[in-house]
Amino acid sequence: MRNILNINSDWILSTEKTPDGKAVHKRILPLNKEDEYCYYLELLGAAPSMEVFVNQEKIGAHTGSYTLYRVDVTDQIVNGDNELDIVCDSEVPCLDASLIVVGKHHFSLDHFGDAGLTVIPQEISTSSASIRITAHAKNLPKDAMISYTVLTTTGTMLANKSVPASAPEYICHLTNPCLWNGKTSPKLYVVVAGLIVNGATEDQIVLPFGLRNLSMESNGSVLVNGLCVPEKDLIRTLESDPFVYDDMDEDGSFACVELKELCDIAADEKDCRNLLTEYVLQNAYHPSILCWKLPEDHADFAALIRELDSTRPVLF
Repeated sequence: MRNILNINSDWILSTEKTPDGKAVHKRILPLNKEDEYCYYLELLGAAPSMEVFVNQEKIGAHTGSYTLYRVDVTDQIVNGDNELDIVCDSEVPCLDASLIVVGKHHFSLDHFGDAGLTVIPQEISTSSASIRITAHAKNLPKDAMISYTVLTTTGTMLANKSVPASAPEYICHLTNPCLWNGKTSPKLYVVVAGLIVNGATEDQIVLPFGLRNLSMESNGSVLVNGLCVPEKDLIRTLESDPFVYDDMDEDGSFACVELKELCDIAADEKDCRNLLTEYVLQNAYHPSILCWKLPEDHADFAALIRELDSTRPVLF
């Protein structure tokens, strides 16, 4: 099972900058490294651009403080003290850092920073709902299985099924579902995915989700479960902290995610595609997000967003 270590504390701003004038944030991480585990460094909101070093070896770089960055550091860390360096433009980065410790067999941690689990509501009505649930993993034994359990937020089990990890998709059917309907009824469900190898659960993901129908009128208005969302109730935002969207899910807020700033900070077209892919995949499970909005001069990326998330309209 995975263990997430909070390593936010003990970062020190170095008195020396890099030759190109960038700040260096350091910390020493003592670690009892065990060979049967993998280690991932996870950073959220570190800086608009950053480079990451472990024990003076550069292991990666990332653009954009709005998305989570996760990188495998298993081969770079040692048993004992480890030096972590974050090189960035800001002397006071908003740093949320974690070390994820998982077994050799685990759900994906290196796919654009997403959860390793996708939950896509389909054919939603007040009488029934179909949900396509897919966990992602690789390099697994042939007999590995994935168990899915769908629960209410109070823990009542609604559905349960185990499937081969080689064919990980599960179509879950619910009868008389409670729809997520904004502040009127911000009802959420929970899916728990377990990775089973040799009869033992090696890894687990827990992800909340909501069920609602989205559509768009010809005038650009967004409808939730057939009812138009008033313009005054639509929060236009771009959050760097995913916990903000968690709160919006729970209190029934409506969000239109403005992607302009992501597009503006991208270094080039490739970087823009990467930032948009990260943001959409990392946040697509939030029912409070009703639509994505691109600036008109980046309208060509609409096809990419629709490919990543077919459940929401893309506005301009």
